[in-house]
Order: sequence, then C-alpha cells, then structure tokens
Amino acid sequence: MIKYTGLFLLFIAHWTFGQEIIKENLGPNINSEYNESKPLIAPDGKTLYFARQNYPDNFKGFKDDQDIYYSLLVNGNWSLAVNIGFPLNDKYPNGVNSVSLDGKSLLIINAYEPNGAVTSGVSISRKTGNQWGYPQKVNIDNFYNNSNFVDYYLSNEGRNLLMAIEREDSFGDQDLYVSTKIDDTHWSEPINLGPDVNTPEAEFSPFLAADDKTLFFASMGFDGEGSSDIYYSKRLDDTWKKWSKPVNLGPEVNSDEFEGYYSIPASGNFAYYVSTKNAIDGSKDIFRATLPYQFRPDPVLLVSGTVYNKKTNNPEQAAISFINVQTSKEQSIVPTHDQGSYKAILPRGIIYEYLAIKPGFIGEAQYKDMSNATAYEEFESDLALVPIEVGQQVAIHNIFFELNTTKLLPDAYLELDRFVNIMKDNAGLKVEFVGHASDLTLATDNLALSESRAIAVKDYFIAKGIHPDRMLTKGYGNTVPLKSTDRISFKPSTNKNDRIEMTILATDWTVPLIKDRDNDGVNDDVDQCPDQAGPASTGGCPDSDGDGIIDKEDDCPNLAGVPENNGCPEITEETKEVLRQALQGIEFETASDVIRVVSYPILDKVVDVLQNNPDYLLKISGHTDSQGNDDANLILSNKRAQSTKRYIVEHGIDEARLDAIGYGETKPVADNETAEGRKQNRRVEFQIIFEGQN
Repeated sequence: MIKYTGLFLLFIAHWTFGQEIIKENLGPNINSEYNESKPLIAPDGKTLYFARQNYPDNFKGFKDDQDIYYSLLVNGNWSLAVNIGFPLNDKYPNGVNSVSLDGKSLLIINAYEPNGAVTSGVSISRKTGNQWGYPQKVNIDNFYNNSNFVDYYLSNEGRNLLMAIEREDSFGDQDLYVSTKIDDTHWSEPINLGPDVNTPEAEFSPFLAADDKTLFFASMGFDGEGSSDIYYSKRLDDTWKKWSKPVNLGPEVNSDEFEGYYSIPASGNFAYYVSTKNAIDGSKDIFRATLPYQFRPDPVLLVSGTVYNKKTNNPEQAAISFINVQTSKEQSIVPTHDQGSYKAILPRGIIYEYLAIKPGFIGEAQYKDMSNATAYEEFESDLALVPIEVGQQVAIHNIFFELNTTKLLPDAYLELDRFVNIMKDNAGLKVEFVGHASDLTLATDNLALSESRAIAVKDYFIAKGIHPDRMLTKGYGNTVPLKSTDRISFKPSTNKNDRIEMTILATDWTVPLIKDRDNDGVNDDVDQCPDQAGPASTGGCPDSDGDGIIDKEDDCPNLAGVPENNGCPEITEETKEVLRQALQGIEFETASDVIRVVSYPILDKVVDVLQNNPDYLLKISGHTDSQGNDDANLILSNKRAQSTKRYIVEHGIDEARLDAIGYGETKPVADNETAEGRKQNRRVEFQIIFEGQN
C-alpha cells in the first residue's frame, strides 16, 4: 500500500503547438489505492464528483461495488473527498452522470424506485438546502440495455440525454445514443449516433461540452494508444447522426493503458479523466490535464445573476428565456433556484436577448452578443421583473432606432412584438410610452426626437391591432438619465440614456362606447372605410400590400407598388422605352397579319424584357384605321395581335403570360381623316400588367 504525507501531484509536461500540456494526478485527497472512476466536474469547475469502488467507507463497505464521492476546490486545492451519503448512495452501484449549471441537480445512474429498489435506467436528484432529495426516475420510451455497463450525460441546456448502452441496433458492444426531452418526466426512444463515432467495440463515457456540439468519449474500437482512449468529435447538424471524424486526444491525455470518463468545465481549460497509467497501487486514478487548444470546445459564456422584483427589490422565482435575436426564436429556458439565482451557458455564434418570465410580471430584457466570441467568459447579470400594477415603469432599451431618427431598426421588432403580445395578453392595460433621447446638441432637439420616437412606437402598436386609446405618449429629451446600470448588459454602442419607457396607467381599461364597427381601432367618425378594417395610418382603410396606397385606389391591391403606376410595381424607364419603340416599330405586310422582318429586333427586345422580369404579364392590343369594312378591320386587328403573341411565345415566353386581342377601328388615337392620323391608328400596343391587377 502506498502512503502519502501532504499533497502529492504527478506532473507530466508536454508541448503542443507552443502550449505546455500538464497532466497531473489529483493526489490523495481524491485518489486511493482503490479504483476511482466517473469523474464529473461541475460547469463552474468548483466541485468534482466521482465514484469509488469497493472502498471501506462505501455504503456497504468493501463489498459495495461503487459509491459517489465529491470534493470542493478551495484556494486552488481539492478538499478531502467525502461520501455523498444516502439517498444517492445505497447498496447498489452508484454514480453521477451530470451536474446542472447551478449545482442543484444531479443525474444519477439507476432508476430509483419509491420502495428503495433500483432498475436499469437513470434518475435525477435535486438539492434543497444542503440535502439531496431522493432520486426521481427518468422515463425513456422503449428503454433497454443489453450490456452490464452504462453511462449517461445530460446536456447543459437539459434537452438531450446521451447514453452508452447496448441495443439491438448497436454495432457491437456499447454504443453512444441520444434521447430528446419531451416534457419534464418523459424522454424519446434512444437514437444511435451512427457509425461516425460507434464501432463494433465499446464506446462509453460520453461528455458533451458546453457548446452543445463538442463530444468527448472513450472507445476501445479505434486504433489508439492503449486499451481504451479518449476521442473528440464535433456534431455537424441537428440529426445527431453526423459527426466529424473522431480524433484521438493523443499522448497528452492517452497512454498505452486505460483512459476514459472525460469531463471538462464550461471554461474548457482543463480536462478530468480516469487513467491506470501511474495510478496508485495499480488502480484507476483521476487525473487532470491542460486541454490542448485544438481540442477545446467553442467558447461559451457562463452567465449568472439574480431575478428580482423591481418594485420591492426582493428576489423572485422565475424562468429565464434566452432568445436568438437573428431568428427571434427561443434558444433555451432555465429556471431560477435559491433566492432567485440562476446560471446559464450561452454558446457562441448567437446574439441573445434574455429576460425573466413570470405570470403577473413584465421582464426587462438584456442583450448579449456572442456571435464572434473568441474566449470563455463569466458574466453577472441581474434581471428585473416589473409587477403589472398601476404606476410601475418598464425600461425598454432594445427598441433601436437609426441614429437621431425615428426610423426603427430591424433589431427593434423582437422587443416591439414582445410588448404587443403583452398588451394583447393583458387586455385591460393602458400605458404611456415615454421617450428619452440625448445624442443631439440642443435640448429642444432631444425633446422633439424623444416625443417623435414615442409616437412611432405607438403607431407600431396601432398597426398591430392595439386600440389607440390604450396608449399615451410623452417625451423627456435628455432631462431624465437612467439611474443605475449595474449588472445590466446592453447592446454594444448603445447610449444607455436613449430608451423607451412604458408606464402602466391602468389595468382595467375597457373599449370606449364610440362605434368602431370594423374593429380596426379607428373610430367610425374618422374612419374613411368604416366597414373595412385598416390601420390609422391609412385613415382606417385596408392596404393589403402595405405600399401606402389603400386598396380601393390601388390597381394592384395585393402587390406592393408605387403611386406613379397606380399602386402597381414600378416599370423602369428602359422598359417603357422598349414599349414606345414597339408601338411605333411593329409593321405587317399590307392587309395581312404577317410581321415584317424589320420588326423582329424590337420584338426581341420585348422578349428580353419579359425574360428579365418573370412577374410581368403582357397585354397585346391590335388596332386599325377606319378604312374598309368594320368587321374585316376587327378580324385583321385580332389576327395581328395573335401573330405578335405567337412570335413572342416561339421565342421562349410562356403563353399563359400573354393576352392578345383585336379592337379594329374602335379605339383611334388620331384623326382618321388624315394620312398621318390613319398611320398612327394602325398599331399594336403593349401593356405591362401584373397578376391580380384591376
């Protein structure tokens, strides 16, 4: 037996890409002459959980296959490991698979039954005060394991459960699988991660880094350094079946003996794992190694803080929602714990808006840009909850405008729409939008800008269906600076004093008795279209395509256009010139519908216009002068229109886009009594039209 006095660390130094790699045995406070296994470092790097096998201090002494122990990092040193005790440890083999970000939940091997028995599976224990609760079984659809061994790992955001088990679709021994969370107690059937990472031999001890993409695992099936090596692979998509080629971590971690059970904190700077190489008395020991740069996961942000009631300053239990600003979709949601505290890990590559959520309150959102993060960061951010009560005020910093204007930026709509939904969900709310602006030189200019911005916000709400009587506006310019910004995260370059604030004026507002029979928020006495719903900006008239031209005056009511073309899309001057040339340049053989060769170049230009503008439709109108028989003129004009259409179709334009008709002598544009007038009346006209045009 080897005995130690004081702290013993075994250092093995390597150099990789200019980086010193230090591999160290964690020493006698952690390791013994017995086997230590399954090390699991908490995301903050301050607590280490592991299993000790057949140790005298186990639940049933040396006959107990495996118990859970833990150690705390104190002043840079690991404390003497302590048995975690009942109810996590019992007469069965016990082990920790995952620890939550806040350290209040542990994923434990075995499905703990209420009667004290265990079955194959996994459970979750939650900590209240200093006491771990009895583990609650996790229900996984169609779960079974044909192996005597099992490992699990729950991803940091709590939605994906990795496992090392053997099933009918395994490639041989244990394979790596994933199960997805359906609800708090229910998980999907395990899916094999596929041949990119699984082999006919055993793959085990999966660990998914905080970036939710980087997978570390042990395998006996690849050509490695020893009997079991640790490997690294990246998840390539959301199917969980496509992975980068596994890479052996090399001699900095692996040896010619056994290595496995690899875990890293959120910082990604160190790795903890099991090895038999240079272990005490030929056992398995826990080691720590500097993680080589090439194997480090993508950097993440560890954000923590407290949710508090802005009225009372007391902590509040709530949920924290993290929203991807680019997609406007919720990325993750985490609960608060003791005294309203929370922790969350945010992967890079995303711009986040995040806030606390609780019924009866409005959360004040904050902003964090992780799109180009290059290093691990820890960040503290307290989140305010404003009670939905008269007199309470909500600061809104994430309604962004172009510099010194009232034009809303695209990033503003996420926050605007959140507050629109708050107004819709709380139909009795009446509020005042208060603008603040401070970038301009003159105080009077700041006052005018702040008032205009508050009005712009109100107009947006009205356009989204919020009754105008529910909102008042006011501007304060630069006269009321923000009082405190401690532990508040703003968008970079944001002027913290430029903001919109919402003051709650009433919670029992009701619709006024003034009639609004189309329910568009514009009262009938000022509604220019009282029986058709439309926004106030167009006098209560509908504008289906949003081009500022109301439907009843819009020739293309479902297609945004310009006033110059009566609400239809703009036609370029180049296209208009082609149509003018065609009007004057299409010639036919005398009293015939045969197009003269001289007309081909201009017709080809018409074809080019249609090919370059696939949304264009073309109306072709044939006309004659008044000479000759009326019926004959009508027939000739129609034949010439059809002949023109046929030419365009033969040159690649879909016939469905063309309409041809003859009008004979019925639509003269000049006097038929003169030769010049009759020449002008003998023509083919081209008119660009659009789908649905009136």
